Order: sequence, then structure tokens, then C-alpha cells
Amino acid sequence: MSEPIIRILDENTANKIAAGEVVERPAAVVKELVENSIDAGGKSIEIEMVEGGTKFIRVTDDGKGMGHEDAQLAVRRHATSKIRTADDLVSISSLGFRGEALPSIAAVSKFTLTTRLKDEPLATYVEINGGVVTEVREAGAGSGTTVTVADLFYNTPARRKFLKTPSAESSHVNDIVTKLAMSHPDIAFKLFNNQRLVLSTGGNGRLLDTIADIYGHKVAPQLLPVEYSGEGIHVSGYVAKPVLLKSSRQWQTLMVNGRVVNSRMMAKALDNAYFSLLPKNGYPLAVLQIYIPAENVDVNVHPQKKEVKFSDEQKIYRAIYKAVSSSLATPASHRQDAATEQPLPVFNHPVPYDSRTGDGYSGKLRVKSNTLPETQNWAPALWREEAISFSDVRQTIKQEEQLIECAESTYQSGSNQLYPLGQIDSCYIVAQGPDGLYIIDQHAAHERILYDRMSRSKTRVPVQQLLVPQYFEFTSDDCSLITAQHETFYQLGFLLEQVGPDTMRLVEMPADIPLADAEPVLRQVLKLIADMHSPTAQELRHAYLQMAACRSAIKAGEALNMRQIQALLNELYTTDLPYTCPHGRPTIIRFGPEDLAKMFKRT
Repeated sequence: MSEPIIRILDENTANKIAAGEVVERPAAVVKELVENSIDAGGKSIEIEMVEGGTKFIRVTDDGKGMGHEDAQLAVRRHATSKIRTADDLVSISSLGFRGEALPSIAAVSKFTLTTRLKDEPLATYVEINGGVVTEVREAGAGSGTTVTVADLFYNTPARRKFLKTPSAESSHVNDIVTKLAMSHPDIAFKLFNNQRLVLSTGGNGRLLDTIADIYGHKVAPQLLPVEYSGEGIHVSGYVAKPVLLKSSRQWQTLMVNGRVVNSRMMAKALDNAYFSLLPKNGYPLAVLQIYIPAENVDVNVHPQKKEVKFSDEQKIYRAIYKAVSSSLATPASHRQDAATEQPLPVFNHPVPYDSRTGDGYSGKLRVKSNTLPETQNWAPALWREEAISFSDVRQTIKQEEQLIECAESTYQSGSNQLYPLGQIDSCYIVAQGPDGLYIIDQHAAHERILYDRMSRSKTRVPVQQLLVPQYFEFTSDDCSLITAQHETFYQLGFLLEQVGPDTMRLVEMPADIPLADAEPVLRQVLKLIADMHSPTAQELRHAYLQMAACRSAIKAGEALNMRQIQALLNELYTTDLPYTCPHGRPTIIRFGPEDLAKMFKRT
């Protein structure tokens, strides 16, 4: 009979293997210990570390603590107070529940646990070295729990050599504690690194105050509140205005039922909500809390509980997208100027506008009828609305004899008016508001106008039929791609027919693109499809609208008269997001009286 080759591992070895799943670096230790403190009901949690946690970690809380027997059971594998049967996993609400964290950490460190129940006279002290219990005794301590972890991975040198520098490990710990603090604003957190306080939150339950404690009080005014409920999902939190950009997603905290998670789907929903507002190399600050029924999310799919699995991802995606989009699309009269936190003045319009309700504007450029009114108070009845391209407006407003009358009606008396003053270098529009001087990038502003106008269509981009079809020569590969993507090109406003081996006939094209730009735009769309590697319909539509708006917008160096400037400002105000162009560059910069005073050294 052959000798068996399958063996049952001893508990210490099994714990060390489990530690590889649960404990990859000091930040993972801190995460597990802090989550235990949160589950224990702690309202004040203090974290201390030395050399990024590689030498020493201590987590102290004022939670309910444990009795003598529970303290000894807690450091055994698969011991947990969070669940009783497998059925409990479908409705788990606590952060920790596997019963692996403490024994796994203790297996690869010099570990101590001191804990006391509030009504017990003495605490219990447990000491473990490398997974072996060396001492259990009574001790004097306050109520709550303190865990220390020293010399992490001292008995597994192969794992220790993969740790980064102390500063890099400190950064990971700081990131973990930051996200845990924002997920529980009702808990006061303190983080010490080498005896220096690096993070402190008040724990007053206000998320905005917690964000300000962490990122600085100058950040708070740049945040927009998020609040949304629908389809059994509630989304709340804060997102940054498009001007507050970061170089990575480190400043994004996504939470599900109080648990900090990593989710590509949730991050994608956030990105798409900012789709036309940010440059390619920037990420917005965001702190979002999503609450869904516990049975609709599986938190047991990752050893470190970083990732979760949803029963219906599309429903979560829609909720996040709608929540963030609606926050970013707050009516302009209710928004604050991105650079200075001051209200953007109501741009002068001939049609009355109620800033309380947002009523009065259709989102289309208003074009005056042939007959000019004799009075300065233009009546809405004398106006007709047409959705037209800006090139048509240019032709309409070339009648210089109308300029003076239009300017006079523009400069009506009253507060909350934005008065156009002129141009600088035929590139920037200068306007005066009741609260300062405004400079508007005319190209970026018109880009935003055109992008929003074209994107309002939920289906096909508004088109113009060509009286004389245009014929373009393409390579056979490009012709094949156009044929294969016929529906995509159609939705983007291009109706193309192949009339030869390498020839395409253009019958319809987007209304806002000049005919001369038809072929270059088509070739750029082909390049977009090739470069983006199987883009989604939404990604391709966004990229196309960005490019089309840029090509069609008025250019820097193009002189505008006063009526053209007023028409541009009026139309910009009707957009949902007037502060940035579709590429994420700012359209408006404000200089308040205090800014001007500083420039002239009057303060």
C-alpha cells in the first residue's frame, strides 16, 4: 500500500497561507483592525504606526470590547460573532465576518490583544508570536479594544521583501484610513505616523465636515451635494466641480452599505457622468455612498472584501449616473462660479427668467424677427424660436444698423446683469457683472453650446439634407468599415451610400457642421473608431460630438460684434454646464473686486 501524499496542514501553516490572502501589506492590517473596531461600535478610533506600519501598528477603540473567553476565541481561525449560518451571508451588514483577520495577522507578526467589557473590572490580555499563543492573562485597561502588531512578516521573509519603502506603505495606510473615515463620518478618527498626527476627523456625523477635515476646508466649497433615490437604490454624497481635478482615482471613495469598495462599473458610471467636463488626464474628487438591499449585493467575493458583486449591475450604474449627472446639471442660476465660489450672474435675456423655478428658457438660441420693436422692453410675442446653427446667426446679425438698438436694449438698468464690453485679441470676451469682471473664451464657450445642442437629441444627431450629394474617395478598408458601421454613422448624422469600390456618396450630414468640414470629420470618425478599439455607442458619440463641436465652433482670432457676443452669452447660459468646454477646459473666469484689489495692491 502506497504512502499517502495528501496531508492536512497544521493550523499555524494554514493561518500563514490565509494571511497571504488577507494581509498583503500594513494597510491591509489597518483595514481589518479598524473595521473590527467599527463593528464593535467604536465612536473614537486611534491608529498609530511606525515606519509605515512595517515595524509597529496599534489600533485602539472605545467599542464594547470582549470578555475573557471571547478574547481567546477571537484569535482562532473561523471564529466570528457576525454570522451563525451560511444563510446569514445574504444579509450581512457588518464589515468583518470571515473570522480570518486576527489569526491571519497574528500568524505573521508579534501580536497582542487587550480588551475589556464596560461592566468588567479587568481586561484580558492575549499575546501571540508567529501564530503561537504565548500568554493569556488579566490586565488593567479602559473599556474597548487595543490591538498591536509588531514586526509584520518577521517570520515570512519572502513576503516581507515585497513591501515598499516606509513612505510608500504610509501612503497606503493613509488612503485606507481616509476612506474608512469618510464611510463613517459619525466616528472620530486619528492617525499617527512616527508619533506625528497626520489625520484627524471630528466624528460629528456630517460628511462634508469629514471631507473638509481630510482634504482641507478650501475643498469643501468646490463640492456639489448628491442625493438620489430610485429603483430601490439611494445614492448620496459629494462630487467636485469640474475645476477640481486630481491625477488619479485616489481621491474617489465609493461605498456600498457603509463598506468601501473598488468597482470598475461604479467608477465608469462616475466617469460617464463627467463625460464632457474633464480632460483626459484628470479625475474628479467624489465621495459616494450607495445603499441597496443587502440581499442584492454579495460582499463575499474577495478575501479582503474590497470588491462586491451586484445582482443587477445596470441598475446600480443607472442610479450613480443619474445621481451625479443631476448634481452637475444644477441650473446655472443655482450654481456657483467654479473658480471663485460666487453666484454666476443672470445673463440678460429679452425673455423673462424666473431664477427660482428655472422657467423661461428653451435651451435654443432666440432669433429676432424682421421687425424691430420701437421700445427697449422687447416682448416675447415679437420673438420666434428656431433651433439654428450659429453660422446662420452670423449672417442674421451682420446688419450693423441693428447693433446700436440691440446694445441699448442689452444695457438695461437693474442688478444681476452681465454686460458685454468687447473682445481681447479677438479671442476672449470681456463682460461686466454686478460682482466682478468676467472673461469668456469664445471658442470654448461655443464648443459647449454646440456640444449641448447636438447631445440633446436622444437618438439621431440633427441633420441637413444635401441638395447636391458629395462624393468622397476612401480606401477599401475604410469603405468596409463605413459599411459595417452604417448604423453608427447614421446615428451620428451621416447618411452614406457606397457607389463604387472606393467611393462613398454623402446624402445627409449633421446640421451644425459646415459642408467643407464633412470629409475631414468623416475621416476623424473613422480614426476614432480605429483608435478606441471597439468603443461603446456612448463613448463614440461623446468623442464625435467633442470633435464636431470643436471644428464647428467660432475660432480664436475671429472678431465678433456686440450683438454676436450677446447672442453667444445668452446661448451659453442655456446650457446645463456652462463652466467648461466638452474637453474639460474652463469657459469662464471671474475676477471679483477682492481679486482686482489684490492685483492693484489696494489691500
